[in-house]
Amino acid sequence: MLRKILSKTKYFLTVVLVGVLVLTLFPTILDGGSAEQVQSFVTRFYVQCLGRQPDSEGLNEWVCRLLNGSKTGADVAEGFVFSEEFTGRDHSNETFVTILYRAFFDREPDASGYKAWLERLAGGMSRKSVLDGFLKSQEFAGLCNNYGIVPYAGAPTYTASTASTYSGYSSSGAAGFQEGRKVNFIIWGDDSASDRPGGRVSGRTDINIFVHMNLDTRKMYLVTIPRDTWFGGRKINGYHASGGNAGAVSAFERFTGAKIDFYAVTDFDGFAPLIDYFGGVDTTVEENIADSFSGCYLAPGMHHINGTEALALSRARHGRSSYGGGAYARERQSAMLLADLLLQKRSMVSSGNLSNFLNTMGQYVWTNISLSQAAQILPAVLSMKREDITITTFNSWPQWFGKSSAVGYNEAEKNQFFRNILNQ
Repeated sequence: MLRKILSKTKYFLTVVLVGVLVLTLFPTILDGGSAEQVQSFVTRFYVQCLGRQPDSEGLNEWVCRLLNGSKTGADVAEGFVFSEEFTGRDHSNETFVTILYRAFFDREPDASGYKAWLERLAGGMSRKSVLDGFLKSQEFAGLCNNYGIVPYAGAPTYTASTASTYSGYSSSGAAGFQEGRKVNFIIWGDDSASDRPGGRVSGRTDINIFVHMNLDTRKMYLVTIPRDTWFGGRKINGYHASGGNAGAVSAFERFTGAKIDFYAVTDFDGFAPLIDYFGGVDTTVEENIADSFSGCYLAPGMHHINGTEALALSRARHGRSSYGGGAYARERQSAMLLADLLLQKRSMVSSGNLSNFLNTMGQYVWTNISLSQAAQILPAVLSMKREDITITTFNSWPQWFGKSSAVGYNEAEKNQFFRNILNQ
């Protein structure tokens, strides 16, 4: 893992997420064949179970066996979980179950399931029996299906009509989304990090961007939601810290009135090196910025900025006047940078460098998007121009709620705003 950089990266970390999704998940359908998808599947077990990148000999052996049909997804999983390298670490039950969720379900544990598995282990259930429960689940079958892999010997045929999506809803449309050809997802910049309480698991979402895409019109809408938005008797950025991904998805669904098809989340670690990996980004600044707090000093106009400069720009809120000033300006600037990064970096991946690229990107972003969903989104994303992306937000203002300084809004007006977005 790259070293932790400045703690304020949370204000811009989100800008890389849509670009990363396009560059990592989508090219596996565009340029990659079945061998590359299988390679990606095996790599995730090296990373999630062993905490390291694969050695070429081991990776090639597993990939060959999956491709020739002599091994299944369950065989790979058992091979890693019962390897000397894994068992020698003597993980606690809590860590063991958490790793299974991440490796087999591609998500953090839900509270009820996590508690149930720990109670079974405490009652004498073996780890092999727990593993079998994960391997025979529909959710693991869905993960294998997305990589074109048979989950286990004798597994029933897995189809989009019978599978549940990772966000917990049945796919109602042929495209694998809640509303067929319309897609909703949420992007979070989380304030967690490897050296903070809770590690890289849960924290407050201090950047929140709701994304609505129409795959027929090929238009995208980015809606910034202020971190201090008051909802349900608390600030909206706290739902992720208390309820994890599932709890936060539920809260943002209630707030927006939309079913969310998937999420993407990142944290403090590794921002500046990632932007530098992309070769920087060209972005427009619309006002003079001289912010000693963030270290950003930019005149109006187009700028090519590296990771350090992008960090300073994304933190700049003092002395801002555009888009409502302060944090509002910072959120708008982050969304603008996100759109710029998405449009400029789509051509960085080819089938020749895909494996190394995926391994690098996997350090920064967690998402429960499936490859079948990504395949549906890809054509729209690749055809987009800047004018196809609208950045907007609902009307809101600073307001006190008891002793809490937060962001208020008119409920009916906010609801109508999101209905209009969803009708696009």
